[in-house]
Amino acid sequence: MTQSQSQSSEPEHTPPATRGATPLSLAARVLLFLMIAAVYVLHQDFWNWRKADPLVFGFLPIGLAYQAAYSILASAMMAVLVACAWPKQLEEQDPPGK
Repeated sequence: MTQSQSQSSEPEHTPPATRGATPLSLAARVLLFLMIAAVYVLHQDFWNWRKADPLVFGFLPIGLAYQAAYSILASAMMAVLVACAWPKQLEEQDPPGK
């Protein structure tokens, strides 16, 4: 065994999906899944397809305003997912000699 292998802080048998990742509880996983499902369902805005009234801010059709608000919601959801579920090992950098 080489010196670099013996200095590894993580066991070799740890699955790649869990190495360095903060483990999420089942409740957290369910909440994240429900958040994704809710945002997906909200994207199907069939109720705004055939109407342009009311105009938001006096010039913006309601469907376009809804899509703008949805984009902000989707961005916030991605920020939450990155903060809660992003695998930590993707952020670790290898030393220059590797």
